[in-house]
Amino acid sequence: LGLGNVPGLEQHIREYRNGRDLTASPRDVMVIDLFGLSAEDVRQRFPAVYQWLLEKVKPERDQNNRATYRDNWWFFGEPRKVLRTQVKNLPRYIATVETTKHRVFQFLSDKVMPDNKLVVIALSDAGQLGILSSHIHTAWALSAGSWLGVGNDPVYVKTRCFETFPFPAEDTGLTPELSERIRALAEQLDAHRKQRQATHPDLTLTGMYNVLEKLRHSEALSAKDKTMHEQGLVSVLRTLHDELDAAVLAAYGWQDLGPAPCGQDEASTTARAAWTNALLQRLVDLNTRRAAEE
Repeated sequence: LGLGNVPGLEQHIREYRNGRDLTASPRDVMVIDLFGLSAEDVRQRFPAVYQWLLEKVKPERDQNNRATYRDNWWFFGEPRKVLRTQVKNLPRYIATVETTKHRVFQFLSDKVMPDNKLVVIALSDAGQLGILSSHIHTAWALSAGSWLGVGNDPVYVKTRCFETFPFPAEDTGLTPELSERIRALAEQLDAHRKQRQATHPDLTLTGMYNVLEKLRHSEALSAKDKTMHEQGLVSVLRTLHDELDAAVLAAYGWQDLGPAPCGQDEASTTARAAWTNALLQRLVDLNTRRAAEE
């Protein structure tokens, strides 16, 4: 279609990621994104693209019940104007899969167009990525979100999981030093996972975090797990998460909670439930106090 040869086309044929691309391995799929251009603009500037869409997309769109899809047949899906405005000047943004077994947040490049099954957060600061990636936020998201599917996987509902979450700030003891610590750990975490997957293309995030959960609960690893452990350097992944959790707890001034208890025995399960309940109560209390102040 002229990508690499036709000036300006690189802004309209973009990388595309859906949930499986993030939890498994990227498929290197690309998508035609002509937002902001009229059909006449496309025909004049990118005639090969226009013909491709005219022959392969328009016949299906002509039968679509949604008028916006029929009338704007050269557009890819919904325009999402608000989201585009929010991420327009960001070099990267945070994304997580809406429904997934493990709640993982990561950076996506501004060159990547997200699928509607990704929850996109228009922030490029690794400090925010670190807080979202901590056990503190994932415990909140598990409690506030919903569940779906055969595996009863948790769903990240942005209005309940993100918009209500009380981030640490100066009023909780967040210092510039702690902010920088969280930021540095989050950058390492994001880079580590991406580097391991780049080195081992068959390695998936789901696989890495399955092994991480087994390590945390002292479960035996299968031969397949051991391979993933070596490829993903999952013990390094665990260390990064543990240090990140400690830094975020310190940002709230809650070092007394300590790390979340691990283990699969009854005593460990009971202790973990009590730890989670105590954490959630503190987050709710913080929300209540801030609401009263506002």
